[in-house]
Amino acid sequence: MSLTHAQEIEFKEAFALFDPTNSGTIQPQAFTNFLALLNNPELASKVTLPTQPLDFKAFTALLANNHKGAETSDEAYVAFFKSINKDGSGNVSAAELRSSLQHFGNSALSEADVDEIVHEADVSGDGRVCIEEFLKIMQKSEKKLRGEHIV
Repeated sequence: MSLTHAQEIEFKEAFALFDPTNSGTIQPQAFTNFLALLNNPELASKVTLPTQPLDFKAFTALLANNHKGAETSDEAYVAFFKSINKDGSGNVSAAELRSSLQHFGNSALSEADVDEIVHEADVSGDGRVCIEEFLKIMQKSEKKLRGEHIV
């Protein structure tokens, strides 16, 4: 199975969200939570839930074989945003975003990285981040990871 560079980046980002200790494995329950966040019943019905921790290679194999027609990264970001937007208002506080990024992100995210993401995402400067602001910053981050020129 061969992944495109974009798929590899996408899978690494997804894996990192559920490997907060950067141990190189995710627990079966974390994988189940990942599938729930995707909100893709067709994919969830095709994937056999693991009983042992998954390393990145096993995680990729499970998803790549079933990824055809799966969501775009924007859909994954929307699902993540909705998971931290508990009141459904469409806005999260910068503090909530910071806490979620630190909780779900891997240890490669420094405090300065999180500060930069929160600062850039809070375009209006009101201490709240709306879904549109969040998507813009995540798309920008994705382009940066792919080495694309950012304007």
